[in-house]
Amino acid sequence: MWKKVLGVLVAIAVAVGLAAWGIGPKSIVTTDAGNVSQAEYYKNLKKSPAGQQELANMIIQKVLNDKYGDKVSKKSVENQFKDAKKQYGEQFSQTLSQNGMDEDGFRQSLEIQALEKQAVIANENYSTKQLRKTYNDYQPKTNVSVILTQSEDDAKKVIDELNKGGDFAKLAKEKSIDTNTKKNGGKMTAFDSTDTNLEDDFKSAAFKLKDGEYTKIPVQSQSSQGYFIIKKNSQASKKSFKTLKPKMKMILVDQTMADTNKVQAIVGEELGKADVNIKDSTLQNVLSTYTQAAATAQAAKSSNK
Repeated sequence: MWKKVLGVLVAIAVAVGLAAWGIGPKSIVTTDAGNVSQAEYYKNLKKSPAGQQELANMIIQKVLNDKYGDKVSKKSVENQFKDAKKQYGEQFSQTLSQNGMDEDGFRQSLEIQALEKQAVIANENYSTKQLRKTYNDYQPKTNVSVILTQSEDDAKKVIDELNKGGDFAKLAKEKSIDTNTKKNGGKMTAFDSTDTNLEDDFKSAAFKLKDGEYTKIPVQSQSSQGYFIIKKNSQASKKSFKTLKPKMKMILVDQTMADTNKVQAIVGEELGKADVNIKDSTLQNVLSTYTQAAATAQAAKSSNK
């Protein structure tokens, strides 16, 4: 997500520079040693990879917004922005700065990503076989409680206490170092197999348990830098394939979104339909990544027929 956004200075400069292709000599910086004109700045900016990618983003945003903008609300983009800000907390501004962007630039990246997702939905046709496999792999909402320890030995000691009849909730309050769950006896927010905030090993261990069971082997966590003991409290019953079919499609859409080449190919197809005409000859190749991806995908389809 972060990599697709550019710094605020680049965004502002390109927006100003592209307001009209005939950029005049107006100075944007004055010094005793000489001035920097819009034309000079634009000339250097359009040669930079960052400036070219920003132009590509602007074109993609306009083309996709014209076709799919009615399916992407400002409210949904703002909600994603707020979620990210909440997740990063006090580190949010610093993280943006480290990635060369400001809040407006981040919102732009979220909007482009949402528009690209709509393009994927419109252009991808998933087979019943794919949907069925996704359904078979899917695990519905699951409620667990956890105890997080600093070391594997500490986790094993907690497991020994549980094996002797210790109360999980009480031990979570006493032993767990997870400040988000220990006050609630280790209870976590329910999750399903599509949750990307949890590590795969954690989810896999949880789904293997029966209701009331806990992991007898500590589950190592890379993100938390510790070891989990997981107790499965309950799991929702799995609804029919027919009922969950739309959800299965969205799971596949999200998987496609993780495939950069595939997304670029779909965006390239949309750009091809939009009759994009870049008038500055030095910027003719700013969309080449997308058009080449589309051409490669089309060639692959033709060879498979």
